[in-house]
Amino acid sequence: MLASMLALAAGLGSSAALAQQLPPGAVTPPTRSELLPPEVRQDERRTTISVDGGLERGPCALDDPAMAEIRVTLSSVRFTGAEAAPGVDLDEAARPYLGRELPLSVLCDIRARASEALADAGYLAAVEIPEQRLDGGAAELRVIVGRLVAVRVRGEPGGSMGVLERYLQHLVDQPVFNVNEAERYLLLADDIPGMDVRLSLRAAANGQPGDLIGEIAVVAQSAQVSFNLQNMGSRELGRFGGTLGAQVYGLTGLGDVTSISLFSSHDFAEQQTVQVAHDFLAGGDGLKLGGQLTLGWAHPTLGIAGFDVRSETLFGSVRAAWPLVRTQAQAVVLSTGLDIVDQDVRANRFLLSRDRVRVAWLRMDGSQTDSASLARQNGYTPYEPRLRLAYGMELRRGLSILGANPDCRAALLACTASKKLPSRIEQDPTATLLRLDLAAEFRPVPAFTVAVRVAAQGASNALPAFEEMTGGNYSTGRGYDPGAITGDRGVSGSLEFRLGSLIPRGADAYAVQPFAFVDAARLNDRDPSQRGLNPDKLVSVGGGVRFAWARGMQGEVAMAVPLHRTDNQVLGGRPHGDARLLFSITSRLLPWGF
Repeated sequence: MLASMLALAAGLGSSAALAQQLPPGAVTPPTRSELLPPEVRQDERRTTISVDGGLERGPCALDDPAMAEIRVTLSSVRFTGAEAAPGVDLDEAARPYLGRELPLSVLCDIRARASEALADAGYLAAVEIPEQRLDGGAAELRVIVGRLVAVRVRGEPGGSMGVLERYLQHLVDQPVFNVNEAERYLLLADDIPGMDVRLSLRAAANGQPGDLIGEIAVVAQSAQVSFNLQNMGSRELGRFGGTLGAQVYGLTGLGDVTSISLFSSHDFAEQQTVQVAHDFLAGGDGLKLGGQLTLGWAHPTLGIAGFDVRSETLFGSVRAAWPLVRTQAQAVVLSTGLDIVDQDVRANRFLLSRDRVRVAWLRMDGSQTDSASLARQNGYTPYEPRLRLAYGMELRRGLSILGANPDCRAALLACTASKKLPSRIEQDPTATLLRLDLAAEFRPVPAFTVAVRVAAQGASNALPAFEEMTGGNYSTGRGYDPGAITGDRGVSGSLEFRLGSLIPRGADAYAVQPFAFVDAARLNDRDPSQRGLNPDKLVSVGGGVRFAWARGMQGEVAMAVPLHRTDNQVLGGRPHGDARLLFSITSRLLPWGF
C-alpha cells in the first residue's frame, strides 16, 4: 500500500523499483530513540551524603592503670535513657560479662559495645558511666541520644531555599537523630537540581545534654551548558550531529530545572530537534512533577532524483515521579505520565502518513549498590562499586483520546479518505506493551569491570511506529545505523569488559578506560505482512576507550564491526556494512571547572 502511494507521489511507474532504492526507514517517522541522539553513555548520578560530628565521647576513667587491681562481679547492668533508641538491645552488650569476677574496667568494655550497637543502628549517642556504688554488682550506664534542635544553612542555596528547608524540617521534627532515618531527606536535599549538601553536627551551646545543631553546607550552581558532538547517525540523516544543551536551576524557587536541547545534523538540513523540559518538586517528600515538548524535523538525503521525503514530529509529555525508597544503597522510584505524539510524513508534499499516538504509562525504576563499596572498603567506592544493579519496568497503554489515530485494520478506505492513515497500517492504536531493562556492573577487582545491559519489550498487538523497540547506534547495536531494525517485541543486550577507572584523580587529571563489547538484538514484528521476515537480528563487536577530564569533558571512541545482515540489507542485496569508527564527545561549557 505505502509503496504504491510512494510511486504515485514520486511519479515513478514501479513501486517495487522504488522500494529497492529506498534505504531502511526512509519513509517512516523517527522513533523515540532517534529524535534526540544520546550523549556519552552515562550511568545515573551516584549521590553520597556526608554527616560529620556528633556527641563527644570522653575517655573512660576506669581504664586508669591505678584501678587495675579493683575487681568486680556484675550481676546486672541497667541502661537508663535507652528507651530513646527503640529497637536496640543494649542488654546484649553486657550479657557476656555478667556473673564473672573481672577488672572494674569491664564497664569501659560494656560502654564501648553499647556505643557500637547504637552507632550501627544509626543513632548519634554517648554512653556514660555515672558515679555509683556497685551494691550487689548492679551497675548503671547512662545513654544520651542526640537530637537535632536546629539547622543552619551555610552557602548560597539560590532560589530553592524553601524546598531545602522543607526537607531539613523532617530532621528537626524527630525526637532523636538517627542517621538511617535522616538519610532519605539528606539525599532528597542533595537531589535538588543544581545543589550539593553536606551536614555537620555540633553540640548546642547552653543546650540540654544530647542537643545538636546541624550546619548544612550548600554548594549551588544556577546553570549548566554542555555540547555534544558525535558521528553515530545514518548516511541519509547525516553521520555527524551536535547537541547543545542548557539547564537552568531554581527559576521558580520550587527546586526546579528548566532544560533546553538543540540538535542538528552537520549540514543543518537533514535533521533538527528542539526539546524544552521543566521539572519541579512539590511538597516535602520528593514528589517531582514535570513535562517536556520536543519538535523534530527530518529531511533524509535519498539520492533519488525527483523524490523528496520530509517528516515532522511533535512529542509532548507530562509526568510525575515519587521516590518510594531513597538511600545510598537502594533507590526505588515510581513514575507515571501521558505521552502525546503527532508525526506527519510527506513525499513530494503528498501527505503519506499521519500518526497520532496517545499513551499513558506507569514505570518503576530501582537500583542497588553493595554496602561495602559505600563504606569505601577494599579499594571500591560508591562511584565504582564492586556490585551495582539497576532495573526498570514500564507498562504502556495506547488511548483513543485527543484525536488519536482510529483503528485502520478494519477500515482502511475510511482512514485513507480521512487523511488519518498511520505509518503502520496494521497497528493497534490502543495496544498494551511492557518494557523491561536491566543493567549490572560487577568488579571482581577495582580495576576491572564486567557490565551487562539487557532490554526487552512485549506487545499485545502491532504498535505505532513511535512505540517500537529499535536496534542500532542510538540504542543497542553499535556499528549499525539508528533504527536499523525495529519490532513490536524482542530483546537486546550488551556485554562490556572495562579496564581501569574512569574517575579522574584531581581537578586537572585525566582518566582513560579501555573497553571491549558485544551487542546483539532480536526483534519481531506483529504485523501479518511482516511475520514472514521475523525475527530481525543484529550482532556487533568492537572496542575502544572512554576518557574523562575532571574540568568537564568526557567521551568515547570505539571501533564497531557489524557481523549480521538485517532484513533490509538482505532484501536490498546489501552487505552487513563496514566497520565504523564511532565517537561521542561531551564538553561542559558552563561552569567550565568544578
